[in-house]
Amino acid sequence: MFILFRACAGWIVLAATAASVGLAGCKGGVRDDDGSSSGPEPTDFISGNPAAPRGDAPATDGPGDPGPDSEGIGGGPDAPPVPPRGGAIAERALRDADIVQERDGKLYAISRYSGLSVIDASRDGLRVLGTRRMSGTPVAMYLRDGVIYALFSGWPHVVPDAQPGASHHEFTSRIEALDVSDPAEIQPVGSFDLPGKLTEARLAGDVLYAVTYEQGSCFGCAAAPNTTVTSLAVGDPAELAVIDQRRLIESAPSGYWGWPSVSVSDDRVYIASAAWAGGEEEGRATIQVVDISDPEGALVEGARVEVTGEIAGPWQVDEHDGVLRFVSLPAPWQPGAKPGIHTFSIVSSQDIAPLGATELNLPPVVELRSVHFDGDRAYAIAPQPITPVLTIDLSDPAHPAQVGGIAVPGTVYHVEPRGDRLFALGADHAAGERPLHVSLFDVSDLANPTLLERVPFGGRGARIAEERDSIHEALAFFDGLGTLAVPYHETGFEAECSTLTTGIQLVDFTRDTLAKRGAAATRAQTRRVLASAERLVAVSDLGVEAFGIEDRGAPAKVAGVALATLASSTVAVGDIVVRIGADTDTGGGAWLEISSAASPGLPEPIARLDHSALFADVPACHDEFGNALLFAHGQHVYVLSPTAGFAQTHLAIVDVGDPAAPRVVAQRDLPFSPGALYYTDRLGAVVSAGSPVVQAGSTLVIRRASDDGYYHDESARPPHEAWLELLDLSDPLNPRHSSVELPEGAGHAGLQIDGTTVLVSRWVPLPDDPSRARFYLDRVDVADPSSPVVRASVNVPGSLLAFDGASRRLLTMDYENVETPATGREACARAFASNAAFTPEVAGDDTGPGVCRGTRRALKLVDLGDTSAQLRDERPVGDTVAVVQALAGEDRAFLSVEDRSVEDRSVEDGAPGAMPAILVAGGLQEGSLKTATQELAGYSQGSGPLLLADGARLVVINNDYPALSVLDATDLTALSFEKKGELSAYVYHVTLSGDRALCSSGRYGLEAVDVGP
Repeated sequence: MFILFRACAGWIVLAATAASVGLAGCKGGVRDDDGSSSGPEPTDFISGNPAAPRGDAPATDGPGDPGPDSEGIGGGPDAPPVPPRGGAIAERALRDADIVQERDGKLYAISRYSGLSVIDASRDGLRVLGTRRMSGTPVAMYLRDGVIYALFSGWPHVVPDAQPGASHHEFTSRIEALDVSDPAEIQPVGSFDLPGKLTEARLAGDVLYAVTYEQGSCFGCAAAPNTTVTSLAVGDPAELAVIDQRRLIESAPSGYWGWPSVSVSDDRVYIASAAWAGGEEEGRATIQVVDISDPEGALVEGARVEVTGEIAGPWQVDEHDGVLRFVSLPAPWQPGAKPGIHTFSIVSSQDIAPLGATELNLPPVVELRSVHFDGDRAYAIAPQPITPVLTIDLSDPAHPAQVGGIAVPGTVYHVEPRGDRLFALGADHAAGERPLHVSLFDVSDLANPTLLERVPFGGRGARIAEERDSIHEALAFFDGLGTLAVPYHETGFEAECSTLTTGIQLVDFTRDTLAKRGAAATRAQTRRVLASAERLVAVSDLGVEAFGIEDRGAPAKVAGVALATLASSTVAVGDIVVRIGADTDTGGGAWLEISSAASPGLPEPIARLDHSALFADVPACHDEFGNALLFAHGQHVYVLSPTAGFAQTHLAIVDVGDPAAPRVVAQRDLPFSPGALYYTDRLGAVVSAGSPVVQAGSTLVIRRASDDGYYHDESARPPHEAWLELLDLSDPLNPRHSSVELPEGAGHAGLQIDGTTVLVSRWVPLPDDPSRARFYLDRVDVADPSSPVVRASVNVPGSLLAFDGASRRLLTMDYENVETPATGREACARAFASNAAFTPEVAGDDTGPGVCRGTRRALKLVDLGDTSAQLRDERPVGDTVAVVQALAGEDRAFLSVEDRSVEDRSVEDGAPGAMPAILVAGGLQEGSLKTATQELAGYSQGSGPLLLADGARLVVINNDYPALSVLDATDLTALSFEKKGELSAYVYHVTLSGDRALCSSGRYGLEAVDVGP
């Protein structure tokens, strides 16, 4: 809690246990009308040196106060990964459950970034008919009778906390039923939550079967880890309900072996888990059978089948003509053991009896990559430089036999049996420029398979697009065309930039031949491919593209629509919004887009400029362009971004006067590192305030320092020097650059702007006492950037937090380095939230007595003259209060703090932590400090929330449980804190467009939240 004491003309903020502050007392003075002081001679303000040596190691491993370059963003939990699915059984059972569905000329696609989209895929082109934003990781989707059943894992829920107004996120699996009969108005019909992680599902009639994993600690899960099979009635999508459920404790996830693997046939679910007794004993795999044959959805627990070895994936298990077949792998600690193939007779789900088994003949060091069952045959793939593809005869289930093999150079990722022909997809990176390959084998004689044709493709860095267990979902055979489509991506390095290109290779096939055709260059990594006689359609998480394939040797893009918005930052320009997007994961590139301010998050923009258009004569990396900063003035947008390898800063000016046709009107490389755009000093206890870049109309001002950035070896950090880089953009066709060297100091804080005057704090250690320093306020008038006016430096008490030009008052944070006896390192850490360091009396004895050193802080209100300053009011900040960052508002400053003497008991997991809060310090115009505190129960600790000051209001984004709130500090005696909306993803950048906050979440889009009164 905060305790307030009256001192001088205001109140003092103290923690309940805070000691006497011992900083400068109250000093006053009367300013003349011109703002100069008529009081005593200029006051000599001396502060603690924020970069003074701290002595021994920090008193705690906690974060303390982040450096001034901290973004103030909490770490939101990503949705937990879904265990892989696939394999022979799952492929058949889930054939109608893909994340892309095609029906009556329409595509229904779920993007993990944006949710559901319905696309008109008629011959006339591609057109988005409707969208529905959804969170979570998509697992499967069914379409029947105009209703989509979308299945997700990692679906977020907002759960209220015990403390009023506080909440947090929890995650479950989710079934969403959506009426898509009118794609323009997709309506939710019903939903159902399942605890744990959804891994498999199957729809049979009006019954949906779902398999989930529960780890015990997950939301709504049973106390004991388990695998649960649930049958649900989905005949009425508005009334989804559980029919039956089987929770299998014995088939629980285990620490060493990981998740159980699940396979599904028409009548049974097979859940394979493993256990290891330790030492040299063999691991045991157990397959639990659950009968799902009842058309009404009743579940019956069946037999348990045990076998030596491990079952690590669904591809190892198969059911065919009343026989259960599976391959067991040797334990990792048994390098001499071999995998084996086992067969069991299925009399019923409760009666499964052994039939036969045999070891697979592989070298001792070889492991299996996968197994593909095909009727009375199976093909096993082992990863080796010369990959053996083993052929297995299962025609006599009682006597399974390895009968032959195929030696394929390189690695085989996937095989696709088609009768007595076998397609193999793999890579041979020792082959040079064309490492990927498709091979065709004659397997009519399993004992003597024959290579018929092999087609290499891709470049040196080419890879298959999908993971091992999902390759079969992206690979597409079009028998009517005699064409195979293989999505792939290719990594490279060009002009100091890593590159990622994506495409779909077409390979024509007959019964005995392969012929390499052309490749369709896609915008992003393709997840599914569809085709007709005239065109190929590629679906990715970013969009849908259509390619004309009348000439399959040269596929040509004929249409495309975006499904997802990628936004790393935005700026509002009148009735449009300019946004930066970069796809660093799936090869989509980077771009600058124009969207309507009315609908800024729509995936399809008004216009798009590829990032290369903004870099005419210098290389630029698309992933680095995602860090670009945007500014706007009139009809021009200023883009500051790094060149390749962070070599230089690049300026591009874009005319958006015609939103449909934006033009790059000027570019210029600037002779300083782009680190200046992002870094501020990482020195000591100085509170993070200000910005590396500020704007005054058509002038941009950048603070540059010689020692910004991270140094692995601090002794290599150069001496500190600082400059202001001025960009005069008043003539957009002729941008001009100049520099102003700042007075020397041990460090310079971030920039603030008042009209056309740039303000910056610096500190200079005392020559005779390096533990103390003088802070100075420097002011540079950039009204005419070609002739900047540097004002006299003024000694002030501490670093600048906020400035009010009308009253010529500033709010600072002052520092005092103190040391006090402590009973141990833990006691020292509790005593000081800021820069605590403990030196034990006995080296290495952290529990014994010693000396605790910390930094004590105080808010100070100062009257500013032309050459001097006078202290008007002050308020010490409690020693247990850590200040994360400060933002300047109108007549006030907002400080993100954590009071470590107050526990946040809304924390659900682990022990209660320090209470995050916003400390508002106002009264600059009145001349008397006033403070108020808004606790942020349930918010992230250490880095604080993402903040944006707007006059007397503060936009507050909690990235742990994404939500946006507004703190209205118009009346400091009655703060108002209101949640304005939940957010679907972590927010990297926020800006304002009228009464809406634009929240950029990278690949998860751009959300607009109404923040009006």
